[in-house]
Amino acid sequence: MLTDLILTVIAPTLIVVLVAILRGRRKKVSEGEFDSDSVGFAGGVVSALFTVMLAFYIVFAWQVGADIDGNTKSEAQAVVDAYWQADALPEPHRTAIRSGLGDYVSVVAGQEWPALVAGRTHPRPAELIQAIRTEFTAVPESSGAVAFAREQGLRDVRQLDENHRARVDSATHGDTLTTVLLVGTLVGAALMIVIPLLVGASTRPANVVILGILSAVVGATVFLAIGLSRPLDGPFGVGPDALVNAWQEVSPRP
Repeated sequence: MLTDLILTVIAPTLIVVLVAILRGRRKKVSEGEFDSDSVGFAGGVVSALFTVMLAFYIVFAWQVGADIDGNTKSEAQAVVDAYWQADALPEPHRTAIRSGLGDYVSVVAGQEWPALVAGRTHPRPAELIQAIRTEFTAVPESSGAVAFAREQGLRDVRQLDENHRARVDSATHGDTLTTVLLVGTLVGAALMIVIPLLVGASTRPANVVILGILSAVVGATVFLAIGLSRPLDGPFGVGPDALVNAWQEVSPRP
């Protein structure tokens, strides 16, 4: 995170300020041989397009993180409800189901999440979900509380499975449109910094300060965009906290 901040905000700002001071207003610009009006018009168009691309990218990228967060919370709810539904079941199904739920949370937090950050999937959570489903299914047909717990538990397992699949899909399958918008945002950010230098700003302190501020703002925007492209480990990343907290609430204390 600190490296991204240096590369996207601090370093570009220092470079722009240094170039502005050393380069100053070029001779062709000051003598009127350089069409700065045309470059300035192009800069305005680039600025507008950059703003539009950035706005769309933030909406799409933020939605990916929101979807992962929503799926994780739904998984947590399913884990908690399945845990309490198992309370009404006979042994050994009750213990097996609760043990499987605990293993599921542990594997997701400790193994699957790091794998998803690296762009890989992990087979173990799906295997545990199937094992939990098998235990609920294996409960003998009955009536009353046991029958209700069995039926509701199977619904919880289905909810757990669906949200797990959706979370993994959101984390590992990049959207082409979002990628295009990110590339457009990065290119637009570079042009937003380069064009003022092409126009030929003077070395007056006020102009240098303005260029420095512009570079810092654009760099911060790029930092935000890159952070949003990493929904699991970026500055706005979603973690498995909902699952871990839910399990800590229901699991027996030593």
